Amino acid sequence: MIEQTATVVSVEAGYAWVVPQQRAGGCGACKSGGSCATSSPLAFLSSKESQKMRVLNPLYARPGDQVVVGMQGEALVVYSLLAYLVPLLALLFAAFVGREAFAFLGFNTELGAMLAGVAGLLGGLRFANLLSVRSLDTANFQPVILRTKESPIYGQIIPSP
Repeated sequence: MIEQTATVVSVEAGYAWVVPQQRAGGCGACKSGGSCATSSPLAFLSSKESQKMRVLNPLYARPGDQVVVGMQGEALVVYSLLAYLVPLLALLFAAFVGREAFAFLGFNTELGAMLAGVAGLLGGLRFANLLSVRSLDTANFQPVILRTKESPIYGQIIPSP
């Protein structure tokens, strides 16, 4: 199980909207700190507000609560495959088909491969999005609030920062 500390910002029937907390010392502690895009002088241009995510709320956490959110490791692998492998395979397949179709029609095969590859990539991204939305209906693939930050775990209390 992959765990992350988060803050509850709002709740709705059975779910909570949380904002994951940034890990302390994330930037600068890394070996790539000097060459990382987030440490560049122009990083403020791409900085966005933290993303909210919807999680199952079996503990009835309230807004402002510090919680530990968990997700099954298998779900992360599935979502990674959906995000990267499906669009890549769609791009390659469409590029191959586009090249062959343009060759059959007597047009420039490179142009056909490029155009069809872009269309395949966009189609693969859309297909992956549809699959990921459908998988959110199953509880095994949804992130869930495991405990509040002050809850005891193995007989110890997790100190607040």
